[in-house]
Amino acid sequence: MFQKSQNITIGFLLLCSFAAFSQDISFSQFYANPLYLNPAFSGSVGVPRIALQYRNQWTGFGNAFTTYSAAFDMPARKLQGGIGGYFLNDSQADGILNTLQFNLSYAVFVRISENYRLHGALQAGYNQNSLNTDKLVFADNLDPNYGDHGTSAELATLTDANYSFADFSGGILMYSKRLFYGLAVHHLTEPNQSFYSGNEDVARLERKYTAHFGARLPIYMYGHNRKKFDISPQFIMQLQGAFQQFNYGFFATKLGLTAGAWFRQNFGFRYNAVIFMFGFMKRNWQFNYSYDFTVSGLRADSGGTHEVSFTFLLNSIAQNKFLPFFNQYEEEFGVR
Repeated sequence: MFQKSQNITIGFLLLCSFAAFSQDISFSQFYANPLYLNPAFSGSVGVPRIALQYRNQWTGFGNAFTTYSAAFDMPARKLQGGIGGYFLNDSQADGILNTLQFNLSYAVFVRISENYRLHGALQAGYNQNSLNTDKLVFADNLDPNYGDHGTSAELATLTDANYSFADFSGGILMYSKRLFYGLAVHHLTEPNQSFYSGNEDVARLERKYTAHFGARLPIYMYGHNRKKFDISPQFIMQLQGAFQQFNYGFFATKLGLTAGAWFRQNFGFRYNAVIFMFGFMKRNWQFNYSYDFTVSGLRADSGGTHEVSFTFLLNSIAQNKFLPFFNQYEEEFGVR
């Protein structure tokens, strides 16, 4: 019981350190829910798509951060683009704080040359933060002999334990047969958020800037024209207020199997984690699992991070469609 309580306390302290600066939830499998990374991915694969994702961060702290997401997107030819939406629920510090997000996006597709296509998108959503006050312990209601005792006076000033706000984002995506890159800006209006009335200005949700780049490169061996496998280098940079994140690495695909590794650090080359991923695909679905091996000061206690994702295509991708940002099934290598 003490260990559980200790983990909740540690988790809440970690929660406070993150929430105070309004840092967004961060996934290791960025492209498992591409609409969360950049709304310009809406409808990008050309067929209806369902994406499911689960993340359990720092398992050693006892449900410190647990996140679920579900996304759907599809092309909208009459609108000359694509539409999509996602639902996300994040539980922090063993359920002390819960964040609920629901976002809808529309992307317009433009063919700017024979080789390059451009997607531009806007996203609008609803966010709700809920604080479970039953799990909070303050100094004035902590009996030194018996633990919790009575109701804290702090709760009298907590005027809104469940507050919500509108949120808006935008992004662009450009890609060719082998390369893709994009930019996204989330929280365009920098909405105010606070559990205390009259103090909204001190908890501004700062804009998040994302830049991502990747490639899908065929590897030919021994002078043959027959491709042996694909490699896909990936780079993602994010900046939100005082928080910086730089992810880089690559994965390889062959025979329907995918494996790869990434490093995550800040811009000052302070490393946070090494991410290992493997997956399996068939024609219309994909599964991926990743593990974050913590290399920062939390290494001894964090227990690492697990993340699982499933992607389902509700139709087959056209054979002549090139999507370097989507790990496609190919008959040459794919498992039937």
